Amino acid sequence: MDNLETIKKTASLVNNISIKELESKTRLRYIVDARRMVFAVARTLLGMSYLQIAKRFNMNHASIIHHVKQHKNFIKYDVFYTEKYNTILELFKNEIGFVNTNELIEEIKRLKQELKTNNNE
Repeated sequence: MDNLETIKKTASLVNNISIKELESKTRLRYIVDARRMVFAVARTLLGMSYLQIAKRFNMNHASIIHHVKQHKNFIKYDVFYTEKYNTILELFKNEIGFVNTNELIEEIKRLKQELKTNNNE
């Protein structure tokens, strides 16, 4: 299973919908929101282009651009949407073993400091 399929699966579970519903052309708000979240994760974490995402969903790239812009607005103003998105993001990161470089560097610094403290005792 590729990473986009993993994102779809995660978004479906978090939003309590089927993958078939997620991939459908329906305009129901809760399904469109789930789809929009998938687009945003694919864009930010996977670095997929608008065209690549559009091809995978059988859509026009302009629609993907629109959804990503809308996603940015929803993140700013819709707390419920943001919570669901963050849940998808964290679950997906755990699934693929994503490591944030800055977090890793901070953890190494902390461990070095702890080791230095233990050696001084």
